[in-house]
Amino acid sequence: MIDIEPHFFKNMCVASSTLSGKGLFANEFIRKGEIILLFGGSIALQKNRYTGKYIESTFLSISEECILCEEVTSVKDPSDYINHSCFPNAGMGDCITLVAICDIHKGEEIVCDYAFWEGDENYLMKETCKCGNDNCRHTITGKDWRLFSENDDLFQYFSPFIKRRILNKSHKHIKL
Repeated sequence: MIDIEPHFFKNMCVASSTLSGKGLFANEFIRKGEIILLFGGSIALQKNRYTGKYIESTFLSISEECILCEEVTSVKDPSDYINHSCFPNAGMGDCITLVAICDIHKGEEIVCDYAFWEGDENYLMKETCKCGNDNCRHTITGKDWRLFSENDDLFQYFSPFIKRRILNKSHKHIKL
């Protein structure tokens, strides 16, 4: 098992969220483009995702075959409390780096669109999305990446392997 240590570049806290239970909140102003954190955990095979060895709310797909996750014997770290929003303020800079999509103010919840990294096409978010955005998808699935194209403003914030999926869907091969 390969483990990666998380690294937090910004001051954040876990607190009650209106989106879902607990969420991750900024304790300081974060400028657009700044690195927020590097996800950590154990690298596991995607096919072993639902074996009961891993905490389900910690899955981050990093390739078609691999996920980054916390083992059930682990303690969740603050990054495991990032809630989904169809109007995200954070996105992926690469396969493990979370960056600010826009300015994030002190006290604001750090939210991400799970389509940016969710690689399991069978994934279904247990709760209905409560982001309240006019373009809310309500039901969040592992197929949501298909709703995006390389022309979308948020395309740059998808993990590299999801970008490749989007490009392959469009039958375009662009070097990333």
